[in-house]
Amino acid sequence: MKKKIAAIALAALLLTTAVSCTILKRPIDNRSQFSRQLKEVEENINNGNWRSSAAAQNTAEKTWEGIKPLLQLDIDHDYVNDIEGSFRKLKAYIKARDKSNALAEIMLIQDLWSKIGEM
Repeated sequence: MKKKIAAIALAALLLTTAVSCTILKRPIDNRSQFSRQLKEVEENINNGNWRSSAAAQNTAEKTWEGIKPLLQLDIDHDYVNDIEGSFRKLKAYIKARDKSNALAEIMLIQDLWSKIGEM
């Protein structure tokens, strides 16, 4: 009986770990290079490379769309909504070549992404 309870407890622990996406955030980030892509957007904005900024933003947003379903199981949906809203604003700011607001939005996305890993 004790072995059965221990096996059930171990299975529950493994299941919790498997579905806890914030634990997997670092491997997901390493595989997808999302943080690096966000940094590339920031650098292009800083340098005033608007065409490169738009391309990098588009790549980062596509990456986000790929990793979002993996994270939605475990994180507060407000984080997902905030990141998506910031991507929409960022796209507009890049199109308008509004450096200060574009930098603010990319830094907000970076901050939200880092907070996902801290949960």
